[in-house]
Amino acid sequence: MKTLNDFLTDLGARESGGKYNIMNKYGYAGKYQMGEMALVDAGYYKKGANRPYNNDWSGNFTGKDGVNSIQDFLNNPKAQENAQIIFKKKQWGYLRAVGADKYAGKIINGYTITPSGLLAGAHLKGAGSVIKYLKSNGQIIEIDGFGTSVETYMKKFAGYDVTQITGT
Repeated sequence: MKTLNDFLTDLGARESGGKYNIMNKYGYAGKYQMGEMALVDAGYYKKGANRPYNNDWSGNFTGKDGVNSIQDFLNNPKAQENAQIIFKKKQWGYLRAVGADKYAGKIINGYTITPSGLLAGAHLKGAGSVIKYLKSNGQIIEIDGFGTSVETYMKKFAGYDVTQITGT
């Protein structure tokens, strides 16, 4: 079985070609194309009160792992790897909160739902989009700004051992 490290390597390759010092046109940053909300969850960033999450990076960085700016984050592979692990654990909590974890092992649209697939789907569009997909038995398939679907990520990243994240 593929490992958590394989999952992270493959996810980073899909998101950014494995490049740490990259930002896309929507303001998502680094190897894993993390946005403001993700870095808040990981403890690296604080958004100003009553300001939208739009990846303009106008909030404040916390200094965690020496990251005090978006440039610091882009230039710090270790911080990006740390942030991703913390974020994945938060995402697993969100997936559990909406009941998505209970779908692991079920077959939807011809493939088996797995914890790593759930995490990948949440990485792309959040736990809310994942549970919509699951509850609709694969009929509601949300896409990101580039046209990539939650289902595509859930299939592509199925079957990795992510027990270090999920605890199960």
